[in-house]
Amino acid sequence: MLIEVLHGNGFFIPTLCYDKRLTPQAACRLCLVEVEHKGRTRIVTSCNYPASDGMTVHTETEEIKEMRKTIMEMLLARCPDVKVLKSLAKKLGVEGTPYPLENENCILCGLCVRACDEIAQAHAISFSKRGLDKKVSTPFDVVTSDCINCNECVKVCPTGAVELLVKEYSQSPDCLASGHRLCAGCTEPIIIRQVLHGTKNPVVIANATGCTEVATTIYPFTSWKVPWIHSAFENAAATISGVESAYKILKRKGKVKEDIKFVAFGGDGGTYDIGFQALSGAAERGHDFLYVCFNNEAYMNTGIQRSGATPLGATTTTSPAGSVIPGKKEYPKDLTEIMAAHKIPYVAQTSPGYYNDLIAKVSRAFSILGPKFINVLAPCPRGWRFEPDVSIQIARMASESCVWPLYEVQNGKHRLTGYSKLIAEGTKQKIPTKEYLEAQGRFRHLFTEKNNYVLEDIQKRVDRNWQELLKMCGY
Repeated sequence: MLIEVLHGNGFFIPTLCYDKRLTPQAACRLCLVEVEHKGRTRIVTSCNYPASDGMTVHTETEEIKEMRKTIMEMLLARCPDVKVLKSLAKKLGVEGTPYPLENENCILCGLCVRACDEIAQAHAISFSKRGLDKKVSTPFDVVTSDCINCNECVKVCPTGAVELLVKEYSQSPDCLASGHRLCAGCTEPIIIRQVLHGTKNPVVIANATGCTEVATTIYPFTSWKVPWIHSAFENAAATISGVESAYKILKRKGKVKEDIKFVAFGGDGGTYDIGFQALSGAAERGHDFLYVCFNNEAYMNTGIQRSGATPLGATTTTSPAGSVIPGKKEYPKDLTEIMAAHKIPYVAQTSPGYYNDLIAKVSRAFSILGPKFINVLAPCPRGWRFEPDVSIQIARMASESCVWPLYEVQNGKHRLTGYSKLIAEGTKQKIPTKEYLEAQGRFRHLFTEKNNYVLEDIQKRVDRNWQELLKMCGY
């Protein structure tokens, strides 16, 4: 394009909407130049006009300068407090604007939309509405699971408007106070905050015994800013069932007016194993609540013992890798599909590595009447043996390798979401399972000639499970 040639030869051509990686749209119009070619003179936007031999280009004519100033004045009127615009306006000799101020942050350049479509290929955002009401948004203005949290939109945004949208989560009320005793790098408090961002309604929480319960409620302190109850290891689902039943009676009598949401949190030990009967019973009875499983794949709170969620080959204190066994000898239960087999309205599998996917699924769950179950992978630095600062990276690798696909089952219909959907569509490539396993010390013993067969077995199982899921999702 002409703008590339001009920039390459040292000419100053202002632009706010151009990125050479993306299809040009000439949205901001600041890159105007005057072109003489084959006896014809015209004013064009240089970002989407091809350069050719014999062309004469004027970049600083009085007409071009005035047009740029007018455009800059209109942009300043829309976004008067954006530093990038103020700086560019000063460079163009614009000191103010005669137009009414709108106090927006987005100039509607479309860079974020194009980055989402062409770089991330997620198609999670687009322009909506028209005229003065035009804006960039997700479908229906709700958090979407199509977003893969790649931040490409943030990187290309010239005004910082997209980053401000991301920061909205951090500015909303936090229902879990800091100062809890959970380990550095623990993903459970991250998951809790993301879950509670999924509704603006009052929430009542039941918590199974586990890391979160112990570390957030050391007597006489609590980290919870919402009503919270704990009774035992195995009965979080039964406890929240009783609370929800009492609420329905109180509401029927007119003693409670609010629309309250009910959530049960439990680890994999308290969900896959010890608490499964309570969860299954609550689902069968049809209570209106959301159960969220922190799946850190072992009994971490009591000493890293193996659970029904522990992967094949992982070393734990009750399945120690050594000369007798190469870590755990069994594959984990597929609890997500077990809960889907209960034919409840909504079941999902997600990860804190993709917060939009997690929040979108929680929001969807809260909008549905009846029992809902969300299985969330919760990487544990202590039990999985990795540095605390890579927890989110590990969570993302689990989905990138298809070890932990992102999907949901609504009214019996399976649907892939986020990064897993892009892998299924061929726009992203899954990484080898061994890359995910190699990042964790609990699998270190598998990377030997003696135990290499376990790695091969795990890859085969992952591939088979992925193909089965693709079929269920219609691929």
